[in-house]
Amino acid sequence: MRSTIKNCATIIFILLLTLCQYKCNTNWQESPMSENLALQKTTPIKVPEPSGLSLSYDGKCFWAVGDSESKVHKLDLSGNIIKSFTINGEDLEGVTVIDSIFIAVILERTREVVILDTTGKELKRKKFDLKGNLNEGLEGICFDSKTKNFYFLNEKHPGLLIKTDSSLNEVFRKKIKLAKDYSDIFFSKDDNTLWILSDESKKIIQTDLNGNKIREYRINVAQPEGIVVDYNNKKIFVVCDKKEKLYEFMLP
Repeated sequence: MRSTIKNCATIIFILLLTLCQYKCNTNWQESPMSENLALQKTTPIKVPEPSGLSLSYDGKCFWAVGDSESKVHKLDLSGNIIKSFTINGEDLEGVTVIDSIFIAVILERTREVVILDTTGKELKRKKFDLKGNLNEGLEGICFDSKTKNFYFLNEKHPGLLIKTDSSLNEVFRKKIKLAKDYSDIFFSKDDNTLWILSDESKKIIQTDLNGNKIREYRINVAQPEGIVVDYNNKKIFVVCDKKEKLYEFMLP
């Protein structure tokens, strides 16, 4: 009997040790304090592998990019393409609106941000010093219309929140451990917060401007790649890369 108890204790100890090592080696922290978002609507869109989403300056349309082509698309709120144009670059992963004239997109593999007008004419571009696998680079971008700062996300290895000024000079870069990876980011001017989307963790994390978590929400979407938060209409829009669909959730 003593031998059996000893063997069981040894097995339990090994299991606990293995679990501890797994947690220590994982570069993200799961939180039990999360809730599911209520899905209201799902709409197919004709953007190949959509991987970034932004609300237009007047709030009446979306801008979207796809990582299988070098095009930027303007969509109506039902997901229909209004116009498209091609830019010089590949693996587009994020888009944000600066004002009524200019937008910015990011190219993951070359670690570049490109500023262009809404006709597709390029104004400037900048390359970031980011190491790692080609497909684990820049994934999200948003613009703070009040301070004129940009925020960027590096997907993983490491997961990074990067802040720049309006001229794209780096203000800070910070390692974040909010999820397994990061696929998009949205700035809310209504309460000065960031909304960070994770593909692998299938969740949305609201943070302050330094990346400190405020709350998080679970979503049942395969490969969520773009996010827009519409405070006025109490909605969260998420675009799905895999199924090429636009998901509309109720903002709590």
